[in-house]
Amino acid sequence: MENFIQSACDARLIPGAVVFATDRTGRLDYRNVFGSHSLEDPTTYTPLAFDSTVWFASCTKLITSIAAMQCVERGLVSLDEDVRALAPELDDLEVLRGGENGTIASRTKNTTPITLRQLLSHSSGFAYEFNSPTLQAWRNETPESERPTPTSVRKRFLHPLLYEPGTSWSYGPSTDWAGVVVERVTGSTLQDYIVKNIFDPLDIKNLTFFLATRPDLQAKRAVMSWRTEEAEAVHSQHKQPCFEPDFEDASGGGGIFGAPGEYMKVLCALLLATGQSASDAESYPPAQLLRRSTANALFEPQLGENGRKALQGVSEIPRLNEMLGGMPPKTRKDWGLGGLVVLDDLPGWRNKGTLTWGGTPNLTWWIDRTAGICGLYSSQIMPIGDAKSNEMVHAFEKDMYRRLAELNKGSERVDSPLDG
Repeated sequence: MENFIQSACDARLIPGAVVFATDRTGRLDYRNVFGSHSLEDPTTYTPLAFDSTVWFASCTKLITSIAAMQCVERGLVSLDEDVRALAPELDDLEVLRGGENGTIASRTKNTTPITLRQLLSHSSGFAYEFNSPTLQAWRNETPESERPTPTSVRKRFLHPLLYEPGTSWSYGPSTDWAGVVVERVTGSTLQDYIVKNIFDPLDIKNLTFFLATRPDLQAKRAVMSWRTEEAEAVHSQHKQPCFEPDFEDASGGGGIFGAPGEYMKVLCALLLATGQSASDAESYPPAQLLRRSTANALFEPQLGENGRKALQGVSEIPRLNEMLGGMPPKTRKDWGLGGLVVLDDLPGWRNKGTLTWGGTPNLTWWIDRTAGICGLYSSQIMPIGDAKSNEMVHAFEKDMYRRLAELNKGSERVDSPLDG
């Protein structure tokens, strides 16, 4: 695995990667770094580092989901109440029906409640414009003065729905609106709430929604790379395809920047919170983040039949299946309150019930409660759903399962080759 990833970096098939994996017992403790901080100048080489700053993009969603479930635990909001009372911006949204050739066949006012459960499971009707011809047609038909603007969550992601809430599935900015709900019920900004209730208990210092406020993190930022459809190699992408300048508010669906090792602390905490030794009492250690039953609820499938069909339909389109992580297309999937749920065992790899997702620059995380393992593959290469990157992810994850199986035969600890 290590030679495979390093060879890919040497051939400029990928710029680099930072990887982590651990198991519930702590005996498996793997971390490694490959490749370059930047491909801007081929005559110079600066290695990627464990503390390089990356854009986590949609990896942010898991952290926002944890924050939302903390609010549910504390009785501030329920999963199934209509959150339009908390976020009145969502009142009177249109529901668009797509027509032929990217047209809009009909427009109706939404009268169906929008719930936190729907927002966390991407069954609210929201979708990203970049992947929806119907929303692209809506934008083109909307006067420029009335179009959403990219300066804040409320301005960027306030647009029509694609179906009545709860009746299907579509990946989009639902988690951003879940972050707004967290702000409304706590009276805090999402950044401040997450720092106090997630980052501080885990001693996380180097994750932020507002990179412009952290020159120390800016100085370590890995340069984004890009692969064209024709090119095998990657080249530097000078314009960073993310939030520049910072949003006015925190994007709970994709706004976090920082060091990969800091994000790994969240994955480890969630893995431990699902174990039998974790507390399920109303009062639990702050570093556990959630009660055991709440943590396990993040892994439970949430979609109805139409939603599962929509998700499975995406899996059967090769380009879109790569965006879902490149698992075998026929692998059954659902969506939980915390991410994509794998419904089939993948031999030598993820077990049924594994929770996983990632971020636009081809980051991937996973938590497998059955095997008791979690991990993170972190890179900075566009566009989303890069097949070469998925090859690296699969090689890394499968090697971690192999190491864990060997470890379980004995009692030794398996550490990173960099531990010395």
